[in-house]
Amino acid sequence: MVIKDEKHHRLKLLRSACDGAQNILILIYGNPDPDALASALALKKILDTEKRTVSIGYTGAIGRPENAAMIKRLKIPAFPVSKKAAALAEIIALVDAQPQFFPEISRPRCDIVIDHHPLTDNLSVRFADIRPNYLSASSIMTEYLRAAGVRLTKDLASALFYGIKTDTRHFMGELSDGDLEAIKWLNKKADRYIVEQIDFSQFSQEGLDYFSIALVRKLIVKGVMFSHLGPVPSFDICVQVADFFIRVENVSWALVTGVVGDRLVVIFRNNGIKKDAGLLARKAFSQLGSAGGHKAMGRAEMGQNALPGGLLLTDNKGIERFVLGSLARINPVFIPILKSIKK
Repeated sequence: MVIKDEKHHRLKLLRSACDGAQNILILIYGNPDPDALASALALKKILDTEKRTVSIGYTGAIGRPENAAMIKRLKIPAFPVSKKAAALAEIIALVDAQPQFFPEISRPRCDIVIDHHPLTDNLSVRFADIRPNYLSASSIMTEYLRAAGVRLTKDLASALFYGIKTDTRHFMGELSDGDLEAIKWLNKKADRYIVEQIDFSQFSQEGLDYFSIALVRKLIVKGVMFSHLGPVPSFDICVQVADFFIRVENVSWALVTGVVGDRLVVIFRNNGIKKDAGLLARKAFSQLGSAGGHKAMGRAEMGQNALPGGLLLTDNKGIERFVLGSLARINPVFIPILKSIKK
């Protein structure tokens, strides 16, 4: 947890980075998740003035039903943004992300970065606050709100509480002092009924069909559970399945892959015991696209053109061998499941 004087100093530097700006864009990577949405809403609250427009944009699409429910129930003014629209902003602020997370809009100019993912590249920005020991960007933004003395509405408190809840796996991860302090402060301010309603909106009827595909195609070998879904309407489907798989008895690694358009996504989950999903994702796939995450959760994403040896995204068996082979070269725990698909 950051000491009081340092919190106010960081807040002062954050606001100074926006001096004179009348048009600020808070940019969320890809398909907005609860932590990113809540963090963006909090930053908007801190930076909003009568003479300034602060907007929230995302580069992907609303995929998971819980994210759509969160935006609707908590009135989060987020919208899809293009590279052209991003270029018009005087200040671009990233929350729950870093510039290299945005391959689809060629690393947008950015001025502010507030994130809890490990720093994977040098940053040249007006203001940066990177805290990989925090499990949620919402916890970081809660500190800023408290330092600013901002009046916390129930909607904003509920958004931040839910953002922390999802990124800490229902408060079960290795919580930092800052995460714990944020949870404690938000606990009495959030609307539990709204949080529960969002939580109960996690699965769409369409998504259930992909659970069937995942179960039919699943492989489980020595604690590793894997399924390649093939074409999916949204990468969030893969996230939902991976979150389900990691809860299966005796599963220590859950891997789910899927294809949206011309891109392959690999979702990692583990039981958090002496493992690092984000580091594994970076070592295996960062040279091919964007990759990263935390100890218990990771993600990699790459385009068709980045795949080796003419491998096509339509080649399901080829994708399985490529993904598991890439992981087996980094960690021998994936060798047995790789051998199982070569039979």
